[in-house]
Amino acid sequence: MIQALLNPDDDPWVWAVGRFMMNMGVVESATRLSVVEITGSDQGAIFSDDLAARIGYLRKRYPRAVAERHAQAAKVFAVALKLCGFRNIIAHCPLVMTKREDGTFDIHGILSFTPKDRTKAGEIISLEELTGRIDETAKVAQELLNMQGVFAAT
Repeated sequence: MIQALLNPDDDPWVWAVGRFMMNMGVVESATRLSVVEITGSDQGAIFSDDLAARIGYLRKRYPRAVAERHAQAAKVFAVALKLCGFRNIIAHCPLVMTKREDGTFDIHGILSFTPKDRTKAGEIISLEELTGRIDETAKVAQELLNMQGVFAAT
C-alpha cells in the first residue's frame, strides 16, 4: 500500500502553494488577454511563449502618454517578473522534508536550486515567505487584469 506523503499538519503548505499558484494562473491569463488585445489573435508566438517573455512584451508596449500611469505599470511588470521567477522555484524545486517515526513527513521548506541570483542557490523558501507572496500575487494579477483596454492593437 502506498502511503500519502502529506498529512494534516501540511495543510498550511497545501493552502499556500495552491493559493500562490492559482494567483499566478490569473497572471498567466491576464498577460494572454493583453497579448490578444494587442495582436488581435491567440495564434502568435508570443501568446504561447513563456510568462517572462509575455511580461516583457507587454512592458515594452504599455502606452507612455500618461507618465504616472506608465511608471505604475512598470512597477507592476517588475513585480510580475520577480514573481515569475519565484513561481518557477515553487513549481520545480524539491521540498525539504524529514520523516517521522510513524512514517509521515514534515515539510520544512522548498529548496531553491534555480534562483536568478546564484548567491541564493540553496536557499530554503519558508512557509512564511511563501504565504507573504500570496497577497502580492493577487495584487499583481488584479493590476494586470485592470490593464485590459489600455493597450492599442498593432
